[in-house]
Amino acid sequence: MEKLRAVDFSQIDANETASAADMARKICTDKGWNPEEAVHLTLLDLLTECINRSNVRLAAAAPLPPPSVINRLDHEAAHRARGSSVQDVVQHAIATLPPITAVDLISVPSLKARLTSLRDAFPGPNFNHAVAVKANPIPSVLRIAQEMGFGAECASFSEVTHSLALGFPPRSVVYDSPCKTTSELTAALRQGCYINLDNLEEIAKVEAIFATIYGTGAPVPPLHDAQIGLRINPIVGGGTIASTSTATSTSKFGLPWTPETESHLLALFEAHAWLQGLHVHVGSQGCAVDLLVAGAKRAVDFALLVHAHLGRRQVRVLDIGGGLPTVYDGLRHSDLSYADYAARLRAHVPAVFSFFVMTEFGRSIFVKPGITLTKVESVKQWAGQNTSVVHVGANQFLRTAYLPQMWPHSFSVFTPNGVLKEGPMVCQDIAGPLCFSGDFLARDVWLPQIQAGDYVVVHDTGGYTQSMYSKYNSRPSSAVYGYESSSPPALTLFKPEETIDAVLAFWGP
Repeated sequence: MEKLRAVDFSQIDANETASAADMARKICTDKGWNPEEAVHLTLLDLLTECINRSNVRLAAAAPLPPPSVINRLDHEAAHRARGSSVQDVVQHAIATLPPITAVDLISVPSLKARLTSLRDAFPGPNFNHAVAVKANPIPSVLRIAQEMGFGAECASFSEVTHSLALGFPPRSVVYDSPCKTTSELTAALRQGCYINLDNLEEIAKVEAIFATIYGTGAPVPPLHDAQIGLRINPIVGGGTIASTSTATSTSKFGLPWTPETESHLLALFEAHAWLQGLHVHVGSQGCAVDLLVAGAKRAVDFALLVHAHLGRRQVRVLDIGGGLPTVYDGLRHSDLSYADYAARLRAHVPAVFSFFVMTEFGRSIFVKPGITLTKVESVKQWAGQNTSVVHVGANQFLRTAYLPQMWPHSFSVFTPNGVLKEGPMVCQDIAGPLCFSGDFLARDVWLPQIQAGDYVVVHDTGGYTQSMYSKYNSRPSSAVYGYESSSPPALTLFKPEETIDAVLAFWGP
């Protein structure tokens, strides 16, 4: 809003009705833009320009000033740090893989290190760290987690089926979703998966399933002990990104725990002795760690309330969700560690460790080990533009294209031979390949001048990229390779590039 405040609307007489043209002319004058060159823009466009920092390009607008010497050195140092960390694999991929338009590369050692750090932060047998399948469903990636003893958190029955086929033990597979059918619940129960119920309808469905299998009023056998939990909304507030905050009063997930609903929630546990778990998940990116700790504390508090109400220990499992935030800066050491999170839980909610604990981390595990390497097809340096066009945009980076302020990525630029580019930092845009004007990876980003034939690395792309791939414009999704830290880095195909036939098959015969 800084730029908007800089416009002096006080000079427009409040007693007169200013036309849109008058107001637009005033904005242009205060901004140093030529109003005659902006006649094609609406007032809304101009206001958007003030708020969103050049989301609308003015042909006559002066170019952004170069960064100060200190800022330029900061940009150069950050670019060098990011690029040098992936220099070897970029060069090797360009030299050995088929001609690259776009490819995803996942560091297997980095992925294993993050999984190990999570496991080490919570020592002991009373944990199921179920990785979020929705973050990266690629089988070769999930097998690494499965072979290291992790579980799988599934947001659909397809993900449940996927995880079981990959060899995850059924009880380590956690079935979460606010939209489960009776047939899906029946299959998950029979297969032995752990299930977090979301709503009253799902509780009724499970009750009916048990009545069908075991008879109305018959006791539920011990094989279902500690198999079913209920998601409650702890209502501890939201983070900085509304769309990834799930513990607000308006969240669609779980049953809210409020003074008004408390007796009803307790009655559910009293009526259904097979409800032996509690699930909370306060959010993902944009949620402070203290918010995660507060959610865990609310889960413990409600579990103890259930025990006091029933006079017995019924809740045996606490699923405290995931949500540890990730820093999208292309650097490996910038995240809050799992050890820090575990230490805060021990300090503020030690009782959580008296239960069997489940976690559901995804972004913090998968994002950092991944990069996306894409070729620059063209660069437009024309009429004040400096825009490079690459093969990935909103097709693979939906959130970045639509909410760039919330989901920014960082970049490195390499020559056609895979050498990290040096040189002065230049303000430029990086656009994707799709046929709509909002398809940008970045605007006003300071990098060495990108040229056609160069390669751009998008950092921190190991999660919520391939799994959110858009079919718009029918562009094939890229191949994915895992790589080791050998010299040269050994590349293993994790997922082939999608064929045009496979893309078109999606639309039907």
